[in-house]
Amino acid sequence: MKVARTLLYAAVPVVALVLAGLIGAVVVLLTGGHPLEVLQVMLTYNLSSADSIAGVLSRMTPLILSGLAVALSFRAGLFNIGVEGQYLIAAFTASLAGIYLAGLPAVLHLPLTVLAGVAGGALWAWLPAELKVRRGVHEVISTIMLNFIATSLLLWLIGDVFRDPSQAGTTRVRMPEIAATARIPRIHGLAEALGIHLRPSVALDWFFPVALAMALVVYLLLWRTPLGFELRSVGLNPEAARAAGIPVPAVQRRALLLSGALAGLVGMSDLLGYFGYLDIDFPRGYGFTGIAVALLGANHPAGIVLASFLFAFLQRGGLGVQALADVPREVITVMEGVIILTMLITSAVAGRWLRRWERARILASQERGATGAGGTGSLAAGPQAGRPGEARPRSGGEAQAAAATGEEGHHAGA
Repeated sequence: MKVARTLLYAAVPVVALVLAGLIGAVVVLLTGGHPLEVLQVMLTYNLSSADSIAGVLSRMTPLILSGLAVALSFRAGLFNIGVEGQYLIAAFTASLAGIYLAGLPAVLHLPLTVLAGVAGGALWAWLPAELKVRRGVHEVISTIMLNFIATSLLLWLIGDVFRDPSQAGTTRVRMPEIAATARIPRIHGLAEALGIHLRPSVALDWFFPVALAMALVVYLLLWRTPLGFELRSVGLNPEAARAAGIPVPAVQRRALLLSGALAGLVGMSDLLGYFGYLDIDFPRGYGFTGIAVALLGANHPAGIVLASFLFAFLQRGGLGVQALADVPREVITVMEGVIILTMLITSAVAGRWLRRWERARILASQERGATGAGGTGSLAAGPQAGRPGEARPRSGGEAQAAAATGEEGHHAGA
């Protein structure tokens, strides 16, 4: 049964992707393109050279971290829809550390800047965590509202309070540049050592291996620590977890705080690696894409890494499709939405089918047990069963029926 369950859930994303691919092909045809040509362009644009592969890996970095942040809360039965706002606030707090701690050596400045981002994400997740634990406010409502608050707050802070004075009189609205000692170096040196030449414009930095390491850390946390056991137990059945002595509110608070801390890492590659400053056009959408990545990856770190590759492949390939295949880039956005829908539908169908299968298996097991009990009773009765004036031994099914109708009490009274 366990093997069948595993195979079923492993087949869900495969079926979802096949269905999404078929629907995507229809959409491409409706826009006047050819599906096979679009696929060929995407493969060539993304995988034809070391630079293109590095570009895909670079886009994977924030998606891995966002998917992990979402999955960590999902595993605890919580829907942290606020990763979007949490990583934006984290980008702001990290910018403050990167600007105002200038003068520290890089060995201290960079880690402190990243930690400031982690703290900012955790702080923004602390609000819905407390509302959930103390007032019972559903985390979906509070985190969605906090996304809007974070966006508006950031626009005010960047455009007014912390705006770069050197940009006064221009249309650029941004904070001052982050010190070089807080910047994340690119991975080109390692690539050269391995015999791989990357152009300077390729934005793959050392935060990509950090994202992979965080996937391993989340796996170990969830499946190799007592805290992870508590998180998963609360996610599976909070009432059973409470009966087992697990402090459910405390575990839910920790889950949201850890999810927010992970969300704080989402924008670090863009902020400290690519741009070097925070402006009002800082990349957005990673938090919502992370929900799709977590769903497609079945909330498992390994699946999230694979799902992030798919979404990075689609997002970067959309640029090539628009330029080379004369197909609107929005088709890729439609594909992402279709993947989410097909994943939700196939997951629901698989879950319903599995529940019916388990119910039928339990009923069949009960019937076999009842038949076995009845056969044993008849053999045990032996020659006594046919004597006149004595009650005939009953099968298991008859005994259950008699108990249900009160017949046993009647015979006992007789």
